[in-house]
This record gives sequence, structure tokens and C-alpha cells, in this order.
Amino acid sequence: MIGGFLFKKYPPKKINPWYGYRTKRSMKNQERWVFAQRTASKNHIKYSLIPLFSSFLGFLIEEKYVGWSFAIVTVSILSWAFLTIYKTEIQLKQRFD
Repeated sequence: MIGGFLFKKYPPKKINPWYGYRTKRSMKNQERWVFAQRTASKNHIKYSLIPLFSSFLGFLIEEKYVGWSFAIVTVSILSWAFLTIYKTEIQLKQRFD
């Protein structure tokens, strides 16, 4: 969530291979780049609630089920990453393709 707020406040201004939301679709031109940075930061913040709430759920699980707790948090982090990328790419495709 903090990363999303940082990207929202300080997005990379120019296309670069090191910092920001970098996919082939987002790096085609400057207009796409700016849109992708703004959209990805919003999606990053929105979908970061998934691992946030699941990590709280992980605290409620008893110690003998620590494997389940780890699995829940891991799956939620992967879901957050997938949803952020998937939704941003869909929005890029709808707007520019």
C-alpha cells in the first residue's frame, strides 16, 4: 500500500526500464506511460487490501496451523500482484488499443 502511495505521489516522468509500471504496452509512448503509472498506482493501493486483511487473518490462526497461515498470506500476495497487473493491462488495452 505504501508503494502505491509513493508511486502515486512520485510517478516516473519519463519512460525507463528501472522504475515504475513497466510492460511492453505501457512503454510504447509517453501518453501510455503516464496513464499506466497513474492507473497502476491506484490498482496497487486498491488491491493491497487483500494481503493486508489476510495477514490479520493469519494472526488469528492457531500456532499449530502456521502452514495454513503462511499459505493464506502467500496466496493473497500473489493475488494482489496478479490483479494489479491484470487490471492495469485491461485498462491500458481498453484505452489505447
